[in-house]
Amino acid sequence: MGLLDTLGAKLFRRRERIGTAEALADFIDSRAAFLCQKCVVEFCRVRAGVYWQKLFTEEEFITALGKANWQAYPPAVGMIAEMVEGVLREPAGLRQRQLPRVLGEVCRDVFARHPVPQGFESDFWDHAAGLVDSRLQPLQSSGPRPVRVIPDPLARLVFEALPIHESIVTNDYDYIFNNLRMNLLRFHSDFIDSLDAPALIAELLPDD
Repeated sequence: MGLLDTLGAKLFRRRERIGTAEALADFIDSRAAFLCQKCVVEFCRVRAGVYWQKLFTEEEFITALGKANWQAYPPAVGMIAEMVEGVLREPAGLRQRQLPRVLGEVCRDVFARHPVPQGFESDFWDHAAGLVDSRLQPLQSSGPRPVRVIPDPLARLVFEALPIHESIVTNDYDYIFNNLRMNLLRFHSDFIDSLDAPALIAELLPDD
């Protein structure tokens, strides 16, 4: 986990205004890190019951948990990016059609902050960027989706990353989906409260 733990801790620092691409990247990075860890780690604790403390000291499980968190991180970035796109449409006005492209670039900058996680192929972040692009590119064909449904379909990738045998978690998808939804609703409120929309739009989508 390591680096993702550090990023998630940023949630509890003083809230900064989001008026630059860098501030937006910080928001996406820290919230996605928290989102995937909160979902994966909390689920494992609940599933392990009274044995969770013993499980969380086993080296093999700790390694698998760290890998699961990194696998869940790109889908979490994709969910946060879709949420951000929906909020920025109205202030972007006629320039809103460019949002999927520029937000995809911001997410690439987020991924570039991190080395390839141990145990993954060298193109891990390329695949992560492709995943986010595939989520963002179709969005302008309809109105923004309600935040409560944004985890669909990427929640499935988080569910599949869980470091517990699939035979045990077969009926737990709804738990994962609802956990992601609850936290996305919280982040949606955080983003709106912290957003300096004119400044951010001016940097992301400058007038020609």
